[in-house]
Order: sequence, then C-alpha cells, then structure tokens
Amino acid sequence: MSQLYASLFYQKDVTEIFSDRALLSYMLEAEVALAQAQASIGIVPQAAADCIAQTAHTALAQLDIDALVIATGLAGNIAIPFVKQLTAMVKNVDADAARYVHWGATSQDILDTACMLQCRDALKIVQQQVQACYATALQQAQKHRDQVMMGRTWLQQALPITFGHKLARWAGVFQRDLARMDAMQTRVLVAQLGGAVGSLASLQDQGTVVLHAYAQQLNLGYASCTWHGERDRIVEIASVLALITGNVGKMARDWSLLMQTEIAEVFEPTAQGRGGSSTMPHKRNPVAAASILAAANRVPVLMSSMYQSMVQEHERGLGGWHAEWLSLPEIFQLTSGALERTLDVLQGMQVNAKNMQANIDCTHGLIMAEAVMMALAPHLGRLNAHHVVEAACQKAVAEQRHLKDIIARVDAVNQHFTATQLDDIFKPERYLGNIQDQIDAVLQDAQGVAT
Repeated sequence: MSQLYASLFYQKDVTEIFSDRALLSYMLEAEVALAQAQASIGIVPQAAADCIAQTAHTALAQLDIDALVIATGLAGNIAIPFVKQLTAMVKNVDADAARYVHWGATSQDILDTACMLQCRDALKIVQQQVQACYATALQQAQKHRDQVMMGRTWLQQALPITFGHKLARWAGVFQRDLARMDAMQTRVLVAQLGGAVGSLASLQDQGTVVLHAYAQQLNLGYASCTWHGERDRIVEIASVLALITGNVGKMARDWSLLMQTEIAEVFEPTAQGRGGSSTMPHKRNPVAAASILAAANRVPVLMSSMYQSMVQEHERGLGGWHAEWLSLPEIFQLTSGALERTLDVLQGMQVNAKNMQANIDCTHGLIMAEAVMMALAPHLGRLNAHHVVEAACQKAVAEQRHLKDIIARVDAVNQHFTATQLDDIFKPERYLGNIQDQIDAVLQDAQGVAT
C-alpha cells in the first residue's frame, strides 16, 4: 500500500504489526522460544539457548535487509536467508551455540508461528476497536431511541422506525463480532512446529515435549497435530475479519445514503479539509464511508484467495501458503482501518431530526397506509381493508392530497373511527411495533456482556 493512501484505508498500529521489520522481530521471537524450549528439556545446552537469545535481542538492527530481499527471491521464503544471517551472528559470539540455531525446525514452522504472533497482537487491537464501536453504538441507541425516522426497504420509504433502533441493530452486530473473536482464539492461535513433514523426526522422541514447551514460551496454544498443510485456522481468522468488515460496510452504506442531499438526515463529523470537493465548495462528501466501503469491496476478493489457498498438496503446499502472505496482512489492515473510521463516525455523527421529520411528511401520509389497513382489518377483514386503503392511496397520489384527507371521507372508515382516532392512527410514533422492546433487549444484552 502506498503511504499516500495508508491514512485513508489502514490503521497505523496494525500496519506496523505486519511490517517487514515486525515480521523479522516475530521470527526472532520464535527462534529464541525454540532454543529456550529445547534447552528446558536438555536437547540443546542452556548456554547455547542463552547465546541465541542474547544475539537475537540486537539482531534486528544488524540484519542485512537488502541481502534478505535478494535472497528471499531465490530461496522462496524469508526464513531461509533469515536463519543464515542469524546463525552467522550467533557464530560470531559462540561458534558452538550457532550449531543449535533453528534446531529441528523447518522454515514454515518459524513463519507460521510468527504469523500467529502477528495475528494475536493484531486481534487484540481489532477486538478493542470493536468493543469501542459496540459501546458507542449502545450509547447512541439510547440517545436516539425515540427519534422517529423513515425505515426504508428496496431504497424506498416503507414504515417508520427510530434512529435508535438502527443503532441498536448495529450494536447487536458488534456484540456478535466480539463473540466470534472470543470463540475462535483458543482454537486458532496455536504455535506451529512440525519439521520437514510434520513428524518432528529430527527431535526423535522429544517432539511433543518440545512443541508444548515452545508454545508455552510464546504464550500460544499448541495443536494436537501439525498444521503445515491444513490452513483452516488462518482462514478462520481472516473470515471473522471479513465478517467484521462487511458489517461495518453495511453501516457505512446506510449513513452514506442518509447523507444524500435529498435526504440529509445523518452526517459524518466535520473537520478542516474533510469531505470537500476540489471543484465544488458546497460538497460534504462521506469520506469515511468511502474508505470503509472500499475495504468491504476489497476484503471479499482477498478472502477468495484465502479460501483457494486451503487446497494444498500433501504435507506442505506449493503456492497456496505463499498467497496467504499477500492476503492476510491486507485483510487485517483494511478491517482495522474500517473500524477506526466507523468509530469516528459513531462518536461524532450529526443527526438532523428536522429532516427526518420532513422526510416522513413528504409522502403525505402514504407511509401510514399499513397502519390504517391494520386498524380497519378487524372490522372489514384484512383483504377488504387492503382494497379500501389501496384505492385511497391511488386517489391521494392522483389528486396530490394527504392520505388522511382521502381516508377521512371513506364511509367504511367513518363508521369505525372518529377524527381524533384517525389522527392517532396517522402518527408515526404510534406505529413502531416492538422497536423499544428490541432496543431494551440489546441494552440488556450489553449488561450481560459487561458482567
């Protein structure tokens, strides 16, 4: 990603976690953990493990990045030239200790484990972001629970809802996203150590013990079987991120439509230089929505690559694993970037209640047609009531009059409702169904999550 666009689409902390420098740091952490785990059970001398750890502490600044770039293109992955450089550094300190660098491991062990460390740290940030979005959506749902607005289906005005109900639905989405992340982490955040074909034969009968100690050193879980060729854990992480991105993409779609000039009910926060046009001074563009929607457009394409990468050959695959290196970091960065912008909008959104009411009024009562029909149905039967109201709607449109004026002159209506009762039927706030119950339920669910 160009640095010119990074601030538009990414989040800086997650971007740093997936930087080249951070990857090398995580690989060093994996190599140190491997040596210390093996030393703890007597496979390598403790002095050698300590030397490897001490060398790794300063190795990041000494690695020849340019040489790594060239060698990676020849070797097929970064781990091979990385291990060579690390071994040389250790050898400069203790030639005997250098013998034990990368002992019993294969390149994919280190790279997959480093990837899991990246995922663990990046997921912490994403989880904090989702939690902040959840808390803010709950606050806004409570604040706007009585603000009546149009509910829209197929982009057309349908029935009245409240803005708080829309926000409560969003809050429910964030709660489910948090639950998904909680549920998967124990299952997916596991160390990888399998050696050449997953048997750890080079460690003879000590493979399982080393794996457990290795995972413990890294504060990761361990798998029952090696997973070089089974990529479902990586894909599950990406899938949950894709769900999160799709969810906030739906929200961004909603508020960008509500920002349209003809609707003008909700606006993104204002700031100097935000949302303007290079030629039209009057424009107020939904720039946060644009970047979120771009992420929601891009992530499914990347997920396609992730899913295709699951079909690998035998014990370790060719090409599929490599494709993950391109897709997973970008999925993380786009998801976190989208969440950052979503939180900004949720915290600073501007609500125009006057326009919400104006948009309710603009149909001249047609949006209350169902309410009138359902009020009449007990007296006339639902189908007959539907015919009466439908005819009244057609007449109201043809004569450009308010539906209530037409309905008030229908004998079948006058027989059952007074003018005051009819006024009540046409009040949008009286036709909200169980919306307030739903909002209360979402707020109650949040108390359960908090406790």
